[in-house]
Amino acid sequence: MTATTIPLAIAPAGAPPATLAGLLRWVAPLIAGRRVLLARIALLSCLSSLLALAQPWLAKVLVDDGALAGDLRVLAGTCLLMLLMPLVGLALEAGTRFDYLALSSQVLFGLRERVFAHLQRLSPGYYARVGYGDLVARFDGDLAEVQRFAVDGPLAVANGLFNLVALVVLLSLLSPALALVALVTVPVQLALTLRHRRRIEGDTGEVRRQATLLSGYFLDSLRNVKLIQSSNNEAARLDGLKTRHGAYYAALRAVQQSGFVLSATQRVAGLCGTALVFGVGGYLLATQQISVGVLLAFVIYAARAGAPVQTLLGVLSGWQRTRVSLARLAEVLGAGGAAEHGKGEGGHLPTPVRGEIRLEGVRFSHDDARVVLQEADLHLPAGSKTVIVGTSGGGKSTLADLLLGHLQPDAGTLRVDGVDLSTVALAELRRHVAVVDQEPLFFPGTVADNLRLVAPQASDDELRAALRDAGLLPAEVDLATAVGAASAALSRGQRMRLALARALLQRPAVLVLDETISAVDHAMERRLLATVDRRFGHCTRILITHHPLAAGKADACYCLDRGRFVPIQPPAVADAG
Repeated sequence: MTATTIPLAIAPAGAPPATLAGLLRWVAPLIAGRRVLLARIALLSCLSSLLALAQPWLAKVLVDDGALAGDLRVLAGTCLLMLLMPLVGLALEAGTRFDYLALSSQVLFGLRERVFAHLQRLSPGYYARVGYGDLVARFDGDLAEVQRFAVDGPLAVANGLFNLVALVVLLSLLSPALALVALVTVPVQLALTLRHRRRIEGDTGEVRRQATLLSGYFLDSLRNVKLIQSSNNEAARLDGLKTRHGAYYAALRAVQQSGFVLSATQRVAGLCGTALVFGVGGYLLATQQISVGVLLAFVIYAARAGAPVQTLLGVLSGWQRTRVSLARLAEVLGAGGAAEHGKGEGGHLPTPVRGEIRLEGVRFSHDDARVVLQEADLHLPAGSKTVIVGTSGGGKSTLADLLLGHLQPDAGTLRVDGVDLSTVALAELRRHVAVVDQEPLFFPGTVADNLRLVAPQASDDELRAALRDAGLLPAEVDLATAVGAASAALSRGQRMRLALARALLQRPAVLVLDETISAVDHAMERRLLATVDRRFGHCTRILITHHPLAAGKADACYCLDRGRFVPIQPPAVADAG
């Protein structure tokens, strides 16, 4: 899929089309604020090039006007200049390198921040369809390729053209006839590069594809290492990795081969040009049309003329690789669309938010056309406790995703306190809705770090109070307790209570317990629900579960049956608790 016309919601530059103009428009805002740094790099680079270009001319002066003329003062002065100029060049090079590091890093970080911000706004449904290894490869490898070309390309073109023009001028001053001879192979090298560009682009695309498959296989294996171990599948997974290594190596070999063929043909053309220069230059020297110093300087300049030519041709080859990366990034940046980004249209929830929920004729189906909600109606009064039951896969959790804006109804209206949620910005909505899943997620870090995800300004005392209210004793968990990504350091009950503590700090108007009590024992069920009823009694509470008996006393109970919420009144729900 190409995305040359799909806008990137968070960046005015939009998703980058795989054209040179599109690339420049995409990175222009990042470079525009660093024009001074870019100009300084270009200036220092040109000064370094001038110092390097002066060396062969000094060699001509040393030979013709110093050694052969017997002028020791010219000889000594020229030698001193030939020593000092490289030292000045080293100082200029050091400054250029640090400036370049600053510029390239800032551009790369800016591009990553754009893509990361975009990825954070996509719905969970997108990540259910796309492999994490694929995203990692694009976020890392493809973005780095774009950054390199965006920064290196213009600098390389400017420096290459500057050196090439300067060399042509110097060669023409030394000998116009030899200058024509030295430059005769340049069109040949350009034609060779243009001929190989399609092959380079195709081979580069295959390398990126194989790298993506390899990353995805590796990450999927790590995420499911417990399953691999329990099924004694380690050897088979290792064999799979070896197979992917083989495919990746074959792709790398193809890229290396195409690059070597192009480089070798260009070098042969350059060697032919050098041989012509020696032959014609020797003839001119033998017929006394040029001096020894001129021939020496000319040969050095002619040898250096290949460098800017190769630089410019390298930029052309690099563009073919960058086009592949741009196309891959455009697929990611064009993903989602307005529905997944979920922008509001200026609506606001009332203050304070009471938490009344109303579904009116809501219809929703997944991408596979499986209908989850069909003309569904539901009314949950503010502050009520409602139990929703149904079969596995019947769509009970869809309500939580709709309330958080992860999903958008295909039809119908979902309101909170009378306000259509399609008109409310997601950031505002999500401040007032908290969901606790049966497997709550945490980031690597401490308990305090994870609590501050929802309350960045909370003090340590406030965090401890939330832990205490959620039933976590200091002897069990404190703010410095380490929490891994899989939370293996905490028991299931502790993870549930930590998630409740996080919800307490969020101070929601609506609390959804999505199968939270389904995977714990009866004693833990009672303790968790007692905490919820005690600490969240003011909230609109929705308990999504397979077991209505475990939910305790509730104001209402619904069964999701064939896409509709059907009220049920089992005595067990009213009497339990």
